[in-house]
Amino acid sequence: MGDALVWSEVQLTIKHLFDQKRMRVCHWNATPGFISAASAAIEHHLKLLIKLDMVEVRSLDDPNLRPADVLFISADGIEDEQYPVWLKGISTRIPKAHGIPVPTIIFGNISSAVQSEILRWAVEGNWYFDIVDPGHVSSLTVRVANFLRVHDHLHEIRRMSIASKTLEDKVADMEKQIEQILKGPTKP
Repeated sequence: MGDALVWSEVQLTIKHLFDQKRMRVCHWNATPGFISAASAAIEHHLKLLIKLDMVEVRSLDDPNLRPADVLFISADGIEDEQYPVWLKGISTRIPKAHGIPVPTIIFGNISSAVQSEILRWAVEGNWYFDIVDPGHVSSLTVRVANFLRVHDHLHEIRRMSIASKTLEDKVADMEKQIEQILKGPTKP
């Protein structure tokens, strides 16, 4: 009973956090030969927390992928030795909004050795992604919430940079106008 009460309180708290926003969540099965339950599990867990539109896409080039708040990739059938090359290959194809790659959660079994191998590359990159074992879907809510916040912050920084540049241009223009006024009228 205690757990049910805590879960209800968590749902109410989260409900207030995400009431104003409807998320567009895309799912791509990178290994269609493998049956993946990830899409159904993702949708079930996320619908408990946020309003969402779940969109299945056929590839990373699918026009239905844009826009997306979060991208889920089912990659159950990718072998460890192929993972680093595959991951680096898809990273360049992840859609961007204003130059910011869509945050991505990849479902797949990957060994700790391969994770260590891609660590430096992941740290040096500009793409927020996570690799989740399909058996750990319960951690999905926190991961998605963190990605959405990071993604929102990146867009806010971009908006602030644009506003700052616009203000800087206006100040420079005003300085030129003041300089011309102080010089006075030009004599013929």
